[in-house]
Amino acid sequence: MNSIVLIGLSLASVVFLSLVHLLADMLRWKHQMPQKYWLSFADGISISYVFLGPLPKIVDGTIAFPESLGPMAETPKHSPFLPLLIGLVAFYGMERLVEKPTGLRVWIHLASYAFYKAIIGYLIVQMNDPVAIVIFALSMAVHFLVVDYRMMKIHKEVYQRIGRWALTVAILAGWIVGITTFISPVLVTLLLSFLAGGIVLVVLEEEFSREHPSSFPAFSTAVIVYAAGQIAI
Repeated sequence: MNSIVLIGLSLASVVFLSLVHLLADMLRWKHQMPQKYWLSFADGISISYVFLGPLPKIVDGTIAFPESLGPMAETPKHSPFLPLLIGLVAFYGMERLVEKPTGLRVWIHLASYAFYKAIIGYLIVQMNDPVAIVIFALSMAVHFLVVDYRMMKIHKEVYQRIGRWALTVAILAGWIVGITTFISPVLVTLLLSFLAGGIVLVVLEEEFSREHPSSFPAFSTAVIVYAAGQIAI
């Protein structure tokens, strides 16, 4: 497909995703549907995307690591999910860091999520399949609702005033970096691993949280729907 068309589609997807946080509170169904159902459904979509989308790409990316990396190339080839584990641990470390009651807590949390969103904006540019771009954008839009809920729950005042705008700018900035610079495939694989690890951690924390109930039927329905859609495609 024409590169200009792909760039246009990626830009449209980024603009769409950037609006999710700004318009999240205006979604009527979020207020009408019990929280445990829509959150668990969103978590099911998010986790399905990780296992059916990034994981195969991470495996392919680690296998393709150049020999010039030496031992650093061999280890991921034998343990292709190692980058995912590193991503999950890194994101978990940031989550635990912001639990400390300091004045910097909210800003550290916002910075980590801004980096997270910038990665998403960057990765969209790297896609050369319009169907993959659309699936990625829709999956991330649903996941963003979970992130929005978390940030509203933890940092409501600052998030409403500054946070939503910061995350919106971050994803646009990531897209601009992707358009204007070249990053090695090795780094792209590592960024994808960080993203996948972050999604898995957010989903697990929400689904096993004691602060709000979850719904296994809603979660499993989302997994079935997403998997069926992937098979149909």
